[in-house]
Amino acid sequence: MKLFDLFIQRAPNRIFLSIVLGALSGICYSLLIPLVQAGINGSGGAASGGDSAVFLGFEVYQYKLALVFFAICAFVLVTRSISQVSLMRVAMDVTTELRKTLYQQIARAPIADLERIGSSKLIATITTDVGRIVFGARALPDLLISAVTIVGMLGFMAYLNFSVFVFVLQAIAFGVVTYQIPVFIANRYFQRSRQRIDSLQEAIQGLIAGAKELKLDADKRERYFQDVLMENEYAVLEADKAGNTVIRLAANYGDMISFFVIGVIAYVFINYHAITPSELTGVVMAMLYITTPIALVINTVPSVVMAKISLNKVNSIMRSIPAESYPAAKSADVPAWNELRVRGLRYQHRGSKDEAGFQIGPIDLDIRRGEVTFIVGGNGSGKSTLSKLLTLHYSASEGEILFGEQRLDADNFAAYRQRICAIYSDYYLFDRLLCERKPEEEERIKEYMALLKLEDKLAIEQRRFSTTALSDGQRKRLALLAALLEDKDLYLFDEWAADQDPSFKEVFYRRIVHELKARGKAVIVISHDDRFFDEADRLIYMEQGRVRETIDRPRLALAAESVALAAAVIPQSLGRPAAAQEAFAIADQEP
Repeated sequence: MKLFDLFIQRAPNRIFLSIVLGALSGICYSLLIPLVQAGINGSGGAASGGDSAVFLGFEVYQYKLALVFFAICAFVLVTRSISQVSLMRVAMDVTTELRKTLYQQIARAPIADLERIGSSKLIATITTDVGRIVFGARALPDLLISAVTIVGMLGFMAYLNFSVFVFVLQAIAFGVVTYQIPVFIANRYFQRSRQRIDSLQEAIQGLIAGAKELKLDADKRERYFQDVLMENEYAVLEADKAGNTVIRLAANYGDMISFFVIGVIAYVFINYHAITPSELTGVVMAMLYITTPIALVINTVPSVVMAKISLNKVNSIMRSIPAESYPAAKSADVPAWNELRVRGLRYQHRGSKDEAGFQIGPIDLDIRRGEVTFIVGGNGSGKSTLSKLLTLHYSASEGEILFGEQRLDADNFAAYRQRICAIYSDYYLFDRLLCERKPEEEERIKEYMALLKLEDKLAIEQRRFSTTALSDGQRKRLALLAALLEDKDLYLFDEWAADQDPSFKEVFYRRIVHELKARGKAVIVISHDDRFFDEADRLIYMEQGRVRETIDRPRLALAAESVALAAAVIPQSLGRPAAAQEAFAIADQEP
């Protein structure tokens, strides 16, 4: 993707018209000085009143030339305005389209790649780089107008005095070459600033997301503020300061080039070359006239430089976000299934250059509809990775998944994923219901609002939540309500009850889970609440990325009677899952 390609692809005809009108505006703009020069040269006959006319009570000498002059001024005003306004409107459309492209690419990207890139880089690209790209590209037609004006004035100088034209051309070439040196230096500072913006964005997210932790310790908060947040903030500030200082010095140098040339022509050049007073006046006027276009070109360069840096960043991000290759399909396109079978499943996280990432597998297990399956295990046992494999957010590197007799493949991957609902431990609560509206939705909302004790906390009007400023437990219960309104085949809950009051844990484990079971759903619960393990039809215990043991309901019933005894006699340092496993061992020994 090149800097101006976005504009051409969006509205090629309007861009062509903008460029043509801009070029015509530049050409006509460059004609104004020759017209003024012609008027000055012919002003000697003004006293005799020749070739004059009266307009609106004012006498106008050389009225035909004046008419042409003012007509060109009006033409420049109209064409330049149309060119700039047209491009500005296209730029606004391009901004939205470019962001839309990034939104769609993020939406289609595999979860693993989004996790690898991180939200900070993506947000910085959307909020910072897109605006810089469009701002820089929008300046290109102005550069064209200014360039055409400069060329026109140089042509006028060549007509007046070719020796002056050659000298001015050499001076401009020298100025452009010397101007590139500070621009190169400034470009390095701008690149350094852009690299730090990603880190600054991440630090800002840490300040907001970690506010509770930082409030607890003033020293820790101050260290984070100074060593992390402000270190990146000051790094961006210093790089921007240095870059803009250098570029401003370069711009001022460029602004004065025209006056240096005028001074050399007026005080030195005339001593070595023949030039009439009329020619000298015309050259000086032309040089003063092109000062503004030259300044515009010079002052626009930083925007173009920043746009190119941001464009490289956007291109890099786009290349690093692969799109999923699974064809889009509707959930209705897949056959019904009663059992999810996993055979020889393996997955490995991407690690660093020096070491491999965490791996799980091989895993064999069965998940049946109309049953509740608990997945338990210690931290780092692979529960979360397995949950994302079962909900088809990760693609296994080996093994197979079968829905009934239908093997999961690239053709049906997206369709089966549409039949799954999940609430992860790092869930996101949307501000409205996004599922398809059901006929009995209003009644079910009232029922769940009362059951989850949310009726006094918020209202749901036109499927939007009146507020999401709730406690952690209330937000999770609201997410559960939204999930229950969906009609999916498989439900997965990752530590849903971890931050709930005991009463809501009872509601979840004793009622909600069994309601889904009664509706014929496959229910997977990742949990550490061992006192509710007896609610499961099957318990899968994970350790070091593999299924250590699978326990069916008859043993669960016996184990429930022994959990209290096991928790009492086993050292607390072993943790509740370990106590539960000991309970199952005790249950196995009972007659």
